[in-house]
Amino acid sequence: MRYLGLALYAEGTSDYSFLAPLLHRACEDLCLQLVRELVEVGPVVALTEPRDAKGRSRDRRISAAAKKQLGAWDILFVHADGGGDPDKARRERVAPALERLRDEYGERGRGVAVVPVRELEAWALVDGDALREALGTSLSDADLGLPRPDLAERESDPKGRLAQAFLASGIRRPARGSGEDPYLAMIAEQVSLEALRKLSAFGALEEDLKRALEGLGIVR
Repeated sequence: MRYLGLALYAEGTSDYSFLAPLLHRACEDLCLQLVRELVEVGPVVALTEPRDAKGRSRDRRISAAAKKQLGAWDILFVHADGGGDPDKARRERVAPALERLRDEYGERGRGVAVVPVRELEAWALVDGDALREALGTSLSDADLGLPRPDLAERESDPKGRLAQAFLASGIRRPARGSGEDPYLAMIAEQVSLEALRKLSAFGALEEDLKRALEGLGIVR
């Protein structure tokens, strides 16, 4: 059996709540589809910056955080919200870190970009059933204010849409910056991967992940 270690560098604390379980599920699913040997996918390690890395460029902070957990991960996911221009976000906020990982850690430095078109919350809007399960409600997609799933990443304010769904359900989401968000974690555990695959940004993530798995010799 092959063991696959995963790590994540995300923009905010609540982003880890959603991305850690989602990326673990996505990786397990790809391995089940593409790999003949058994692969044990480890939990996603949330990377934190060393104190002495503060003030450095983002790519150097990510590298320093990765070094702290070197040996615990085979693939490092680097997240940056696209802000409506995902190509620019990837080019300026993710690519330098991925290049530095390759330069500094070689075969141990395989990185995968996680760049939603606008905001990560768009990915939490694609599956009404997942939201209903997490929020404990029977409200319809329309009552929750959800967009059509394939149009979720065109939303100009995904955070606002998700807040509307929480409000309609009578649930107050934890304040931004307050730490972990258990509701986002529950949505991530339930959200349909097939629905997410209809979104261009999630498709790009999976293509990057496939290449990383190929580079590790897990997918041939």
